[in-house]
Amino acid sequence: MEKQTGFFKSVKALSGCRLEIEMQTDTRILFDFNSRIGTVRFNALRDDELFSSVRTDGDFILFEKGGDTKIKIGATDFMDLVLVDRTRDVPYYDT
Repeated sequence: MEKQTGFFKSVKALSGCRLEIEMQTDTRILFDFNSRIGTVRFNALRDDELFSSVRTDGDFILFEKGGDTKIKIGATDFMDLVLVDRTRDVPYYDT
């Protein structure tokens, strides 16, 4: 079995704090960061220059400024962002 050598094919900053991410599986995900911008981890993405600097090395989504990586998101963390809304005040349980 061949080892997975990356998860992200490409990432593109869009207007309105959104990203278009293409996964190695050819799946495209449109991700809206607006609900995360006020969090401690992603507050720096309020900076338009930082947000638009987004790129991927295949394994991580990277936001860089001044030659330094400011925010680094791996595949597991990204899928957690996609699937779990941690911005809610109370847990949500679908019953």
